[in-house]
Amino acid sequence: MDIAAIRAQLPVTRECIYLNTGGIAPSLGVVTDSLVGEFQAIGQHGPPLIMDYQRYAERLEAARQHLAAFCGVEAVDLCLTHGVADGTTTVFNGIDWQAGDELILTDEEHPAVKIPAERLIAANGVKLHYLPIGGSEAQILQRLEALITPRTRLLALSHVTTDTGTRLPARAIVELAHQHGVPVLYDGAQSLGQFPVDVSQLGADFYSLLVYKWMYGPYTAGALYVEKSWQDRLRVVPSSANYFGSSGARRFEFAAVPPAYYHASAAATNYLQQLGIPQIEAQVNGLATKLRRDLEKAVPGLVIENPQDPGMCTGVVTFRVEGVEGPHISTELRARKIITRPTGLKFSGVRVSVSFFTTQEELDALIAAVGEIAAAKLRG
Repeated sequence: MDIAAIRAQLPVTRECIYLNTGGIAPSLGVVTDSLVGEFQAIGQHGPPLIMDYQRYAERLEAARQHLAAFCGVEAVDLCLTHGVADGTTTVFNGIDWQAGDELILTDEEHPAVKIPAERLIAANGVKLHYLPIGGSEAQILQRLEALITPRTRLLALSHVTTDTGTRLPARAIVELAHQHGVPVLYDGAQSLGQFPVDVSQLGADFYSLLVYKWMYGPYTAGALYVEKSWQDRLRVVPSSANYFGSSGARRFEFAAVPPAYYHASAAATNYLQQLGIPQIEAQVNGLATKLRRDLEKAVPGLVIENPQDPGMCTGVVTFRVEGVEGPHISTELRARKIITRPTGLKFSGVRVSVSFFTTQEELDALIAAVGEIAAAKLRG
C-alpha cells in the first residue's frame, strides 16, 4: 500500500494529524473532484433532473448499484437516505408497536439510534433494554439471549460500537434473534470500510449506513437495506411530501436525495475497492494493535477500553487516563493539531480512529502528547 500516494489524496494530512475518521472522514481527492465537477456541470448545463431526466435517473441508479455492491446487497433492496438516523427512524416508524413491546439496544448506542428509540417509550409504550458490551463474544451472546422475551419486537444494534469500537458477532446475533422470531437492525456507521461486510451473508433484516466515516464519502449521504420479506410488511410513514411511491426498498425514500453526494460516494467506494478492503483492514489492525500496546506502556494510569479479543477490535482505539477527563485530553490534543474525539457514553476517555492513511510517526506523536498532557494535568 503506497501511503505517500494515498496521503496525496488527503490534503488535510498536511495540516494536522487527523485521527477522527470514526466521526467524519477527511475528503478524498476523488470525492472532492466528483462534487466540484457535479456542481460545475449544473452551473453550465442546468439541473439534470430538469434538463435530462433519463440521464439523471440512470446515473443515480448507477450510484445506487455501486453502494449496493459495496455492501453485498441488490440495488433494489437499498434505499438512499441522509444517514443512519434517517434509516433507523424509517424502521422504527414502520413497525406496528404495541404497548409493552420491547426493543433491545447496546449500552453504547449513538444518539442516531438511541434518541429515536427513546421516543418510542412515550409515543408507543415501548420498553427499552440495553445489552452491556464487554467481555467475549460468547458472553455478549449469553447476555443477549437473557434479554430476549416473547415481547421483544426488534434488536437495533451497532455492528461496531461507537465508543469502544467493539466488533459484534453480527451473524451469530442474527441467528440467535431469528430463532426467537425477532428481526435485527444494524447500525453500520462504524463497520463498512473498516473490514469486508456482506450484509446479505449476515442475514440482517435491516442495515442502516452512512458513507462519511470509514467509507470516505461526503457528509451526509447514507442508505438503508431492507430485506425483501420486510419491504411490504414495514409500514411506510412518509417524513415529507416528496414520497413518490416506488417499489422495493425505494418505497422508503421519502424526500429528494442530493445526487451529487451519491455519485461522490460511488467514487469513494471505487477508490477503497482499488486499495482492497482486506488490505485496509490488515494495515489498520497492525497500527491499532501496536498503538494500544504502546499507549499502555508509555502513559501511567492509562487504560485501554477496547476488547481484549483481537478479533473484536477495529481501527477504533479508545483509552482513558485515571484522574484526567477525556474532553481535557482531546482538547489539548487539538491545540497541538492532533484531532481525536472524547467519549462519554460509559466513561470519560478519548477515541482515536486509526485509518489506512495514518503513519506510525503520527501515532508516536500522539503517544508523546498524551503522556505530556496527562502528566501536566496530574501535577496540577
